[in-house]
Amino acid sequence: MAKAEAARLHAAMMEIINSKLLSRSVCLVAELAIADHLRNGAEDVASLASKTGTNVDALYRVMRLLAASGIFVERPQRRFENNPSSEILRSDASGSLRHYARWIGSDFHWKMVTGLDYSVKTGKPSLQKDEPQKDPFEILAEDRIAHQIFNDAMSGLSAADGAAIVQAYDFSQFGSVIDVGGGHGTLAVMIARAAPGVRVRVFDLPGVIDGTKRRIEEERLNGRIEAISGDFFEQVPGPADLCVLKHIIHDWDDDLSRRILTNCRNVLEKDGRILVCEMLITTGPEGIPAKVFDIEMLLGPGGRERTELEFADLFASAGLKLNRVIATPTPLRLLEAVIA
Repeated sequence: MAKAEAARLHAAMMEIINSKLLSRSVCLVAELAIADHLRNGAEDVASLASKTGTNVDALYRVMRLLAASGIFVERPQRRFENNPSSEILRSDASGSLRHYARWIGSDFHWKMVTGLDYSVKTGKPSLQKDEPQKDPFEILAEDRIAHQIFNDAMSGLSAADGAAIVQAYDFSQFGSVIDVGGGHGTLAVMIARAAPGVRVRVFDLPGVIDGTKRRIEEERLNGRIEAISGDFFEQVPGPADLCVLKHIIHDWDDDLSRRILTNCRNVLEKDGRILVCEMLITTGPEGIPAKVFDIEMLLGPGGRERTELEFADLFASAGLKLNRVIATPTPLRLLEAVIA
């Protein structure tokens, strides 16, 4: 191997190894809401440090790294301003990633990631290393702060994913739609607005659904969207023309996923459908986001991302047939299944 090529590979590997420092810096400025503080234009680092209760020199060094990496712009006299990359970290940005960055940078998530060796050795979620008798989501719920950050992060991702879903799929063809595991109703709100004639319901755990009801009231959609509590492993409320499962199936192994899908199939009306919204494991660079999330599923809930063929087999085991796969403007894919 030529010395120049060896040096290039060495530099590229060093960049990958050290990328956790860049990621941690992004997560920190998200926690500090730096992009929010810069919404009205450039500010000097001393002002930012005063507003965020941080050390001036240390904050400058973090901001300097981020600006050099294309996040924020550094101006003379240690002044910084937003650019299109940092705007995504603003709390009020469309598709904001601020709360997702806060989740990735949280102590809870870092502990989960450092347990990758445990997961690789055992095949089990690192979250269960010290409490194997507890469900991973139960462990998360016990940490009130981490659980709130996680919920905020998922709501933020739902906003971006929801826009892609309603752009790619026609919900107006159905009389009734139920968003299974729909959280605080971000996607349900978008469906209700995109298809005003459709009856929309959100189904999630009792501890989640109170927040869903508040969201429905805030959006002034009482009477348009119904919030129902329960456990999708036990049953799904029906009947429904369409069951939507966004980022639900990837949380679980095949046995538990089959149970969820079967419960959805059991409440479908004639010619009803199930819409699974997930990323797909594929070859090539476009498959990398799903493969990254696959490690997240290994560490956290114990689920997995899947290939199209794996989804087809999973559907078949639940008495369903993969009807079509619909692309969206994001890595998300919409897998439509019908009763076999």
